[in-house]
Amino acid sequence: MSTLTKQFQQLSTLLQQAKGDWQPLPFSCTQLPWPELTDALQALDEVALDALDANSEAALAWLSQWRPQLPELHRIELPELARAPHYANPRWSNGIGGRKWAQINDFAANLNTQHPILEWCAGKGHLGRLLAQQGALAVTSLEWNADLCAQGEQLASQLQLPHQFVCTNALDEQAAALFKPQQAAVALHACGELHLAFLKHSATAHTQQLALSPCCYHLIAGQHYQPLSTLGQQLDLQLDRHSLRLPLQQQATGGERVRRLRHIELTWRLAFDELQQWLTGQAHYLPLPSFPKRLLSGDFCDFARWACEKKSLTPPAVIDNQHWLGLAQARRLLVKRIELVRHRYQYPLELWLLLDKAIFLEEQGYQVELGYFTDAQHTPRRYLLKAERYTNRTK
Repeated sequence: MSTLTKQFQQLSTLLQQAKGDWQPLPFSCTQLPWPELTDALQALDEVALDALDANSEAALAWLSQWRPQLPELHRIELPELARAPHYANPRWSNGIGGRKWAQINDFAANLNTQHPILEWCAGKGHLGRLLAQQGALAVTSLEWNADLCAQGEQLASQLQLPHQFVCTNALDEQAAALFKPQQAAVALHACGELHLAFLKHSATAHTQQLALSPCCYHLIAGQHYQPLSTLGQQLDLQLDRHSLRLPLQQQATGGERVRRLRHIELTWRLAFDELQQWLTGQAHYLPLPSFPKRLLSGDFCDFARWACEKKSLTPPAVIDNQHWLGLAQARRLLVKRIELVRHRYQYPLELWLLLDKAIFLEEQGYQVELGYFTDAQHTPRRYLLKAERYTNRTK
């Protein structure tokens, strides 16, 4: 039994036992789900809630008074992997943000291969172009957006690199055919169904080396996550899209502006929910999709009309900001109190998802390493799965 398997089994048991903590949907709750925590949570005002939630260690210690098993979920520590020696920006990297450029360099620092490279969901091929610059034999970048492919091809041509693009949907059969045995396949922050397809295609093709940093676990075809590993299927947590979003609520950077926007977004979402319940006569939470943060710089009336349009609702002729925002105040505190508990399960749930993928690769004949490839200041999505196929199945 591998170390990863033992960790996965332990994590599965503890997360199953703690479902009542991480499963509740805060926006749908009308009261705190935990009677034993009610007095302690209600004693925290909004300033205290925000401060505690922003300090993971302090929040973990606080909740452990009532959840003594919680520290066990955080005892699995992943190793720090290689880092780039520097993040110097060459001329062709202009336009790439500093944090993104650091992620690309750190990811590349963990790839040591003599094989041609397949870059999955490449965008403009920034990672592939760097790998080609560093001496890769050949790089093929898959991307569905034709404009991004054209820009990437132009940059590769200017630098005279062995770097080509294939413009197609990553979920099409044509994309699956790009995976070869003697190859290194890489994917930096591939979302949901795309990184699941990456793993399945790699395993089917017996691709020699893999490097994957997954993202956006909730962007899947079904309503629930389907574990890849046989062991994961046996220990299935039945994670729905709501639960899959929980790890993504971590922020790479904070600061007053981030806190202010978070406060406004939470209040406005709840205020709109009060409005839509009045319009529809249905006392059920109606989720809104993600939206550009520029919407938060305007007026709540404009936001409410945008939200009504998204949900095919007819807004009232006059929207009373003070009334709807006032109704959102009490609900905002309730949401934050529930989130203070739920957020303590962000790391364990993401680790469970990562270990399922790692064990799937072990089952498929790969030697697997899981760790952090970049610093937390660059991105909260800093996990890397590295895998190399055994030359034979005898280990």
